[in-house]
Amino acid sequence: MKHIRRGYSEDDRKYFGGEALVILSSCARDIVYLLDRGYPYKTVISFVGNRHRLTERQRNALMRMCASHEMLEARKKNQLASLEEGCTVNIDAFNAIVLMETALSGSMILKGLDGCYRDLSGLAGTYSVIDKTGPGITHILQTLLKHRTGKAIFWVDAPVSNSGRLKTEIAERAEELGFPVDIRMVNNADTELKKCSHVISGDSEVITQCRSWFNLYDELIRDLSDVWTVELNL
Repeated sequence: MKHIRRGYSEDDRKYFGGEALVILSSCARDIVYLLDRGYPYKTVISFVGNRHRLTERQRNALMRMCASHEMLEARKKNQLASLEEGCTVNIDAFNAIVLMETALSGSMILKGLDGCYRDLSGLAGTYSVIDKTGPGITHILQTLLKHRTGKAIFWVDAPVSNSGRLKTEIAERAEELGFPVDIRMVNNADTELKKCSHVISGDSEVITQCRSWFNLYDELIRDLSDVWTVELNL
């Protein structure tokens, strides 16, 4: 099993702490202001990033953390306040598991303006099971057990490398806990999740367009110790 610090960058303390975080928070205010006035997302990030000479990683972070007030309201409208006992949840497998791997690696986790946590691991179609994968899956399943959830459907992007190994890992961990899961290998998990309710994901498009979603990530991150989270001060 590979010992990897998922999503780790040795420069993150420099570019996401102290005075750098103050600058990023100021940038976020500018970004939200421009988004609220209808300017295109990528144009806004480029304009603000160039003006403040931000690194590519800082720009990517702001893209994941910021949204217009209209988008934030749209996500809030279909966000569930709780999970009813016995319900079936639909999990964005790579999104959720990579977030857990990143958090367990001691790498930086971002808290978006919508209250959802995201990472900067940037796998881009490549993935390998690491030593944090199993514990991350177990943490997700144990948290669902606390909510007395009836079943979890894990939607896995089949084209991503080692997706089959991840499927096996999910199945084994679920069997250990006696928790019923359905693992669906699909061409594009996001497309399927946008049609679902009770979605567990941090993907901005998914939680905006799905029928309903629950912010399990907030609880997952809160229940871990020594997690490094970055939050904007607006």
